[in-house]
Order: sequence, then C-alpha cells, then structure tokens
Amino acid sequence: MVEHVNTTEQIYTELSGSAGYVIINRPESQNAMTQSMWDALVPSLNDLKALGAQVVVITGTGNAFCAGADFNELARIDGEEAAASQWSSIKYALDELKAFTLPTVAMINGPCMGGGCLLAMACDLRYAVNTARFSIPVGKLGIVLDDSNILRLMSLVGPAVASELLYTGVSISAAESEMVGLINRALEPADLPLYVNEICNAICENGQASIFETKCSIARILSHAHPEGALASFDDQSRVVESYLSDDFQSRIRQKRS
Repeated sequence: MVEHVNTTEQIYTELSGSAGYVIINRPESQNAMTQSMWDALVPSLNDLKALGAQVVVITGTGNAFCAGADFNELARIDGEEAAASQWSSIKYALDELKAFTLPTVAMINGPCMGGGCLLAMACDLRYAVNTARFSIPVGKLGIVLDDSNILRLMSLVGPAVASELLYTGVSISAAESEMVGLINRALEPADLPLYVNEICNAICENGQASIFETKCSIARILSHAHPEGALASFDDQSRVVESYLSDDFQSRIRQKRS
C-alpha cells in the first residue's frame, strides 16, 4: 500500500511499505531543480525516516530524472548574496543526502544532467533506464564545482574519466555510464521500477544495523583516503559562488535560454 506522506507542487513524497520515495515533480521543465526544491529535499528525507522508511528512492516524474538547476532562476542571479544563497541550497542538499543515515537509491528514469547527476552521485546506488544520458556540463556553463562534488565523481569513475566528463561537458549513455561505474546498472524502461523494488526489498529484509554500519564504514574509508579536513583547508566555497557572477557564466546562460 502506498501512503502519501507529503505532497507539494514540485516535490512529491510517498511511503510504500518500508521504502520511501522522493519524487521530483516538474516534468514540464524536465524536473529542473529550483532553489526551493533543493531546500525541500532534506526535510523530505527526514520526514520519510521519521515515518519508518528503511531505504529512500529518488526519482522523477515524466520522462526525465532531473535536468539540473533551473536556468531561468540561475539567470536571475544578480549579486554575491543571491549566488551564495543559490549555491548554499544546492551544496547543503547534496551534502546532507550523501551523509543521510538510510540507504539511498537514485532511480534514473531519463536524462540525468548537471545538478541531476550530482544528485544521483550523492545517493548510495544508481539504476537507470538504458535510454538515459548523463553529463555534468559545468565547463560549458563557465562555473566550477567544489572539491566534495568532484570527489564523489572521482570515487565512482576515477580521475581520468572524471576529468574527461568535466573538461568536455559531453553527455554519455547509460551503457557507458555503467561501464565506467557512474551507475550500478542500466535496464529496460519497463524493468527499472521492478528491479529497484527488488533492491529495496532486499535491503529492507536484511539487518538494518548491518546496513547502517556498512554505510558508515564506506564513508570512513573514503574519508581516510580523502580527509574532509584536508579538502576543507583549501576548498574555498567563495570560488564557486564567484563563478556564478562571472561574465562568462552570464553570457553562457543567456545563450542557453535563447
């Protein structure tokens, strides 16, 4: 039985048994994320946990997972305060999703671009339809990412593939994404929800303390290999904010909207 936990215009949250679903619900814009949607992500996760979810699935409505940040909103950034506010919402949502105590699954039902790809990378597991495409086109927009997000990409695909994706901004297929480790598996569209449901059931049937400690162990191992303190010592977030104010970004975002 599906229980409707919370419904907003653009973030739809459900609980089905022990599996919680956060559904990005803006299909007319390929589920592009506005700042208010980024802000709604963490409360949605916490609501599902409080209601007894043992695993959380993030997916999109329509034929897209998430096209990234909303270009119209980005084009309205008019100063450092607005840029800092926008980036703070994105970074907080991604960092909290990555650190969330429950297992998280990205069910990628279509294009997974930019911030959408960052969203999927912050989940523990990623399964996609075989027609999905993936890209992180920060270079094409003239903006930069912080080290934490680049580390998430590198930990999945390695530095060489990460460099290629970020330098070129090209999109890659689901098959290529599976091959390089960006996603766990590419599936036929009809098979995706069934397979993710099987994964969720397997997780929920296992010992929750074991799952939790495994997630903590993976996080610790990665933190020892790439200490957060070492990143924080030189990863100045102001450089990310400043990239949203650059003439290059403003010119490129205008071209994207034209």
